[in-house]
Amino acid sequence: MDPLRKDQLGQRLLQIKKRLEETASLRAELQGELKGLFKRLKECGAESIKQAEEMITLEETALQELDKSIREKIEKIEQQMQEGEK
Repeated sequence: MDPLRKDQLGQRLLQIKKRLEETASLRAELQGELKGLFKRLKECGAESIKQAEEMITLEETALQELDKSIREKIEKIEQQMQEGEK
């Protein structure tokens, strides 16, 4: 085999090795992040992403209802205050 071609092949193999190592490192990092996210999900009482989404939807609905209730009470108080000024 031509020494120049052998050198190019060696360099190419080193590049591939480096990319594989970088990919393996990134994979390990992402797996760690995923493990951490699932741990946090479990701390919140969710066993899956779908369950977490359902919990968030329920919480958002509850917050909207609470917000509506608070706004209605504020309006009622404002009306009472205006009637008291008359």
